[in-house]
Amino acid sequence: MADAAYRTVAEDLRRRIGAGEFAPGDPLPSRAALARAYGVGSNVAAAAVRALTADGLVKGRAGRGVFVRERPSSGTMARSWTHERLQGRLAVRAAGHGGAATDRVSRDGPEPGATAPGATKPGATAPGAGDGDAPGDDGRSVRGTPRSTTGEAPPDIALRLAVPAAEPVIRSEYMITRDGRPAMFCVSWEPLTVTGGTPVSLPGAGPMAGSSVVARMSYIGFRITRSTETVTARTATREEADALDLTPGAPVAAIERTYYAGDRPLETADLVVPGERFRLAYEIPAEPADG
Repeated sequence: MADAAYRTVAEDLRRRIGAGEFAPGDPLPSRAALARAYGVGSNVAAAAVRALTADGLVKGRAGRGVFVRERPSSGTMARSWTHERLQGRLAVRAAGHGGAATDRVSRDGPEPGATAPGATKPGATAPGAGDGDAPGDDGRSVRGTPRSTTGEAPPDIALRLAVPAAEPVIRSEYMITRDGRPAMFCVSWEPLTVTGGTPVSLPGAGPMAGSSVVARMSYIGFRITRSTETVTARTATREEADALDLTPGAPVAAIERTYYAGDRPLETADLVVPGERFRLAYEIPAEPADG
């Protein structure tokens, strides 16, 4: 009987959410209020809310209550050499517009000796590219201030950076949001042999604070010529689900990205993108390689 009761309550709440009575972002009534409204016990009301949580319709927030989740979307995030990416922002096209938001700068990256988009010459004032305020930005992508620490490179990171194990690195962690919602959780590593003692040693400080990796490396004389990305489809960890406002076990795209100057790795990062919000698009040139 209790099983049938909680299913009845859950189904009616689904109907009310679908009808817009509880809009995305709205709080659900408390367990006690639901119990009174439906004439059931508090345990039945709690079971109904758990069912909605398991379905991904609502999400609990510690100390605040249970809220209706935003509807899943399927925007396309371009991962090629886009103008936005070179500035440290997200190139996203909303669902229904077809194709990727390519806006390509160059298939081979910035020209030799050129200042990358978002970079500044030494002594100039950084434009803040990557924080949602760059010229031409629609203000919809915002990069949080990185939290950086110095430590030893773990074995897998040392391998990706082609440095000895336990090499000193700067580890930075930050979030990029899109339209006010988490869009990408990022953890990056840079060898201190590359950035140590330079004005860009901390991604969130100095004259290039908030700028892209391409722009920061250009500032200290390194021209990034290519990047590699390895993508794995998996479920979010508990920490990732909390950070990205996902339900436990939600699908994510986990990207291992490394930036190179020629054959030398300058930075590597783990990027996590919510699978229910974005598709990833890559442009692959068709011309054969020289030689």
